[in-house]
Amino acid sequence: MKKNWLLVSGSALLSLTIVYLIAFKIIPPLDRSQPGSFTNFYFVAFTLPVLVAPVIEEIGFRGFLTNNKLLQALFLLFPPLIFILSGWNTLIFLFLVMVYSLFFIYKRYGQDWILDMLLIASALCFSIHHLPSEASLTRSWLPFLSISFSLGLILSWIIINKSIWWAILFHGAWNLLMAIIIFLSLQFVSDDLHIVEGEDFRLEWKRVPFLESNEGFYSPEGDGLQITNMNIQDILGIVNPSLLDSFAISEPFMKYDIELKSNGGYEIVKRDLIQALESDSLLVRKK
Repeated sequence: MKKNWLLVSGSALLSLTIVYLIAFKIIPPLDRSQPGSFTNFYFVAFTLPVLVAPVIEEIGFRGFLTNNKLLQALFLLFPPLIFILSGWNTLIFLFLVMVYSLFFIYKRYGQDWILDMLLIASALCFSIHHLPSEASLTRSWLPFLSISFSLGLILSWIIINKSIWWAILFHGAWNLLMAIIIFLSLQFVSDDLHIVEGEDFRLEWKRVPFLESNEGFYSPEGDGLQITNMNIQDILGIVNPSLLDSFAISEPFMKYDIELKSNGGYEIVKRDLIQALESDSLLVRKK
């Protein structure tokens, strides 16, 4: 067994962070940069993070730990591609430069302490990659940075002592666990009725279990609107698709039953709907 400090420190940090999140009931801040147009939940929550991301990320962030020349070449190729696709982030760029520099220095001199620095820099780069571009190193985001960083240390230990394929399996299993937790939060929902009232409208809404039905209905009725079993992404797609670029959705993929009564025509109804959803924080205007 080699580099056991990776497993010990990563496991300890992960455990302490999870206890902290549970004890203080902390949830991730709203990601205002989220792509609200995603409506395929199973692809976004399961296929991409469970089957695709573990392969790309393990090779891209920790491929240097293997003796396979092809994987080491892909390690040099994947991070810039990930960086380009995810958008410019100065902090990630600086850490990528650090990781590449340490990698070539280690290849040249082979000193063990250089490898330790490379492992830490790689884990930091991996963790920052998992934060939204707007995230800052504040109390709100640090616990989630800590989780990804500790996982980066543990996954490095797995590659060193097992293989990169074991790390990919562990990474996929972790993401699957997170996807199941998200799915359960969408399925087991409160049936509380929420009421939003404005000068000229009244809106009632409640959450709907994710698996209750695959059919959703959007039904304008005179000066009102009846929406059944639909998520906000699809509702905005009907009302005005351009709004997907203007708002972040506080509960992505959550389904709702919504009833709106207004005093105007259909265009006024649509305006009142957006105003009501925003006033109850189901929609959050992007900065």
